[in-house]
Amino acid sequence: MSEMKTIELGAVSLNVKNLEKQKEFYQNTIGLYIIEESDKKVDLGIEGMKDILVSLVDTKEEIPQEKMTGLYHLALLLPTRKALGGILRHLLAIKAPLIGASDHGYSEALYLQDPEGNGIEIYRDKERSQWDIKENGQIKGVTFEMDAEGVLAEGSELLSKMPIGTKMGHVHLSVADFEANETFYRDILGFQLTDDLGGYARFFGMDGYHHHIGTNNWLGTGLKQPKLETPGINHYEIVWETEEVFQQVRKTLNVSGKELLNETPKQFEILDPNGIMITMILK
Repeated sequence: MSEMKTIELGAVSLNVKNLEKQKEFYQNTIGLYIIEESDKKVDLGIEGMKDILVSLVDTKEEIPQEKMTGLYHLALLLPTRKALGGILRHLLAIKAPLIGASDHGYSEALYLQDPEGNGIEIYRDKERSQWDIKENGQIKGVTFEMDAEGVLAEGSELLSKMPIGTKMGHVHLSVADFEANETFYRDILGFQLTDDLGGYARFFGMDGYHHHIGTNNWLGTGLKQPKLETPGINHYEIVWETEEVFQQVRKTLNVSGKELLNETPKQFEILDPNGIMITMILK
């Protein structure tokens, strides 16, 4: 990957109906550590680290019955294949609700859902030399069955807590309009289109990464947008490494007519074309 880093993803915040049940799931099943909590919010991350990876926010809104834009899954990136194997041993031991295990060419990934239906991916990246990088810079993904035996063999020790080095690797969104999303994420925010799956999914990344943002229309087209308090994603964070790029993005958003919310010198919020709030942060 490029030595120059432009962004990293910060916390993903979820609106939840049952805060206690969700807290227990993310703590005991996923293996995150409670950094701070109140009766309305729980912030979780890695024990010994201050960075928040997942925030759970209490909401009184009902879970929608109709399909809407929103979070397809959040994706926690582990530092090693050994860690993935250890986490897989833990998930199997507690009979966690795994719904998939895939080899994507550039990564190996486990999939499950939390008790309120929010998708979760837990993955590790392969060495960059193993990625299928095309001449145009796109990074082609595949979906094969993961070598679970190999992963378990490498992670011979059960790991019930996410290890130091775990971070938010990407978010994958359910969207209504591919063209509006490409304009926003590529043309305005400056992400590269890293893969295009024939009109069904598009992936965007920076710094030579396979993707920081995934988008798909697998729930259908013309989806309605949820309210900001609707169960599901509340917002996610993009953390910008340099002030120059951060201010350029702010300027481009202003020129494009986008409304910036809750602006400070080092932070602002913006709604993407799906009605999903993004918090932009200067590191």
